[in-house]
Amino acid sequence: MIFEISKTDKDYLQQVNSIRLADINWLEKDLENLISNNIFLFVPENQLMIISQEKAFQEQADILAIDKEGTLFIFELKRWESTKENLLQVLRYGQIFGQYSYENLQNLLRSYRKDYDLNLSEKHFEYFKDQIDKPLNHNEFNKNQHFVVITNGIDFDTLNSVKYWKEKGLKIDCLPFRAYKLHDKHFLEFSSFNPQNEVIISDFTGYFIVNTNITWSDENYREMLSENKAAAYGSRRYGIKRIKKGDEVFLYHNGVGVVAFGKAIGTPIEIEDDEEIYVKLDIKWKVDPIKNPSAAVGAWEINKELKAGYGFRQTVFAITKEMSDAIKKLKKNKMDKEK
Repeated sequence: MIFEISKTDKDYLQQVNSIRLADINWLEKDLENLISNNIFLFVPENQLMIISQEKAFQEQADILAIDKEGTLFIFELKRWESTKENLLQVLRYGQIFGQYSYENLQNLLRSYRKDYDLNLSEKHFEYFKDQIDKPLNHNEFNKNQHFVVITNGIDFDTLNSVKYWKEKGLKIDCLPFRAYKLHDKHFLEFSSFNPQNEVIISDFTGYFIVNTNITWSDENYREMLSENKAAAYGSRRYGIKRIKKGDEVFLYHNGVGVVAFGKAIGTPIEIEDDEEIYVKLDIKWKVDPIKNPSAAVGAWEINKELKAGYGFRQTVFAITKEMSDAIKKLKKNKMDKEK
């Protein structure tokens, strides 16, 4: 639920009523496109590797993803409230994709990434390198399936059906959304899907880590370091828009660690033709992850310092001031030893 409060009347509390998106002339396709284009705001990248999104005129789930153990996650958007029987369509995808071989999944990833030489096992290991010790065998992929139904929070038929199947032992979760109207403005409330139950940090901290995208590109990190910027690409690029002028930004290179630190000196800039959004940085320090990886601040060093187990896979994610201070302290210690 969302409540309106008053700046002056501290006793005022008014519940904001939810609405149906159809009430404001939204089509089913509008919501589908919105979620697909912003999926990395709802699905944690350090927990799931997306391998496919829905294509027009094909019987396919909205999103398919794999976790570090090779479990296939099947996301389906139930856009409007409808009959209980429509949940059977979601389960049908389990019957279809549950039979997919390693090669089938690899072809989905190749099509999704538009790179037809990708090796699924290799990319999966690169993606989860901070969490697994070795690549999965081919037969370890898709041994299990997990359903995630994205539905309107007022669709009680679907919510009750999901509860029923979950009690019967089916691996199924519900990711509800609600639409609201307040003072002629409209809002969407989403619950992020968090299968590993990690602590999610608010975006209002003023401290961010941006991934250098080495998993998918050999050039992006060079450009970020040489041009003093933090950038994101493709469907993940919108996360950069959360960074504001003056925010502290660290660049993280998978398999190496934090390789740069600076402050945002402007507002995010979008290059539509390249599907890129970036923000310029006033860089305080940076290291070459290839030539001098030991000078970076490793994830294990940060977690040891904080006595924590944070993941660093996401493209753009907020961190606490405590983590920011820890990274700067660890880097200073390295620099002092180099003198």
